[in-house]
Amino acid sequence: MSDLQTALIALGALIIAGVVMYNWMQERKLRKNITDEFLVPQKDVLTEDFYIDADAYVDKALADSPNKTKLTEKLNEVETAQDAVAREIKGNISTESEATVEEETPLADDFLPIKVAPPAPTKTIKPSPAAIEEQAGSASALPNDIHPQIDLTAFLYASKNIGAQTLYAMAEAIASDMGVPMLVHGIDANDKWHVVNASAGDDNYKQIACSMQLADRSGPVSKHRLNKFQFAIENMGLELGAHVEWQGSGDAMQRAIDLDKFCMEVDQLVSVHLVQGDAPVHGTKFKGLAESCAMRLGEDGKFYYFAANNPDTPQFILVNADNQPFTSESLRSSVVKGATFQIEIPKVANCDQVFSQMVQIAQKMANSLGARMVDDNQKPLGDLQIEKIRQQLKIIHATMLARGIMPGSANSARLFN
Repeated sequence: MSDLQTALIALGALIIAGVVMYNWMQERKLRKNITDEFLVPQKDVLTEDFYIDADAYVDKALADSPNKTKLTEKLNEVETAQDAVAREIKGNISTESEATVEEETPLADDFLPIKVAPPAPTKTIKPSPAAIEEQAGSASALPNDIHPQIDLTAFLYASKNIGAQTLYAMAEAIASDMGVPMLVHGIDANDKWHVVNASAGDDNYKQIACSMQLADRSGPVSKHRLNKFQFAIENMGLELGAHVEWQGSGDAMQRAIDLDKFCMEVDQLVSVHLVQGDAPVHGTKFKGLAESCAMRLGEDGKFYYFAANNPDTPQFILVNADNQPFTSESLRSSVVKGATFQIEIPKVANCDQVFSQMVQIAQKMANSLGARMVDDNQKPLGDLQIEKIRQQLKIIHATMLARGIMPGSANSARLFN
């Protein structure tokens, strides 16, 4: 082998070694960069327990509300009242030995044992104070039982006083033509609002408010009826020689649609079911136990629970699982295979506290009757599922507050009637 060949071989080996070394250095540098830039997660979200930060949601929901401070203060007052009611309930319900807790069935993260459904009307609910339902702008001038988010309202300013009977006759004709109720209020010389009805007498008013509800559980008001109402009020203004001013901003039909969407979002029914265990549940024992837990059987065949400090407004109900009404006669001669506790969330002022009361009574009755407490899917209802429902209730409560509609108020009652 000549010297030239040896030199070429040595040069080739050197080049190959250089390429290998360069590739190794580049790979090492790349690995180091990837390691430095990769962030190891501090939590595994797939193994963490389900949790909703309801307090943070409340802050976010109320961020743009002009009455954030008032709403927050009112919410704090409600929570204080809830604690007082809880102490009272604990005193009313006797303590029983704890039953053996059944093994809980794991619950999927995206499942809540809660149904969205328009429940059947139960009883007329006595209006409760709506102190926090003040709104910006002209809302403070509205009658107490009119809400700027729920109603379309027109103010009529006349050059002379208008008689109550004249107003009532005109309002009746308009409501009959539209097929939906209309509220008419008049303001007297002392700037006090009065409902204009058949018993108004000979009162005279210097200003009138005519209102129509934009939505309820049946859906938003139709465009046809909305146009008829607006035309009728404008015509009323002409007949009375009054100037008409419509309250609120934006398209009235769009307001009705948005209100209906809000109703569907928060109009939820929480159910807790009792199902028969190994032994049959006699109706007499069932009735006696329900009454011992401060529940009363109504004429419609449902048991109603009334808080001691509010004996006129039902907090939740207990119905027969087979959709047959309870009666004193049937309970004396039959067995109860199942029953369901239900809360209409928008109709109670403190749904979280009322839910806790309902669960406590349901557990008491389940223990005494040898029954099982289950959710809508017939799965055992344990602490985990109960806590998930409670977090959901807090979100619904905050959503209603952000809208300016206080749960359990008179306006909420008529909106979800």
